[in-house]
Amino acid sequence: MIPTHFEYYNRRAREHQTLADHAADAEQRTMHERLVGAYQELAHRYRARPKLTIKV
Repeated sequence: MIPTHFEYYNRRAREHQTLADHAADAEQRTMHERLVGAYQELAHRYRARPKLTIKV
């Protein structure tokens, strides 16, 4: 099954959070934490929103 944009970006955020948690170097940890923030922002942008329909 093809993931939605939301699922894809959430997975990438979780992956980079894991990498940040296990990073030996502070510089690597910072880089991964920045990527977590960027991917979370993208996931938020593509989150499911309720659809409003108006019947006439």
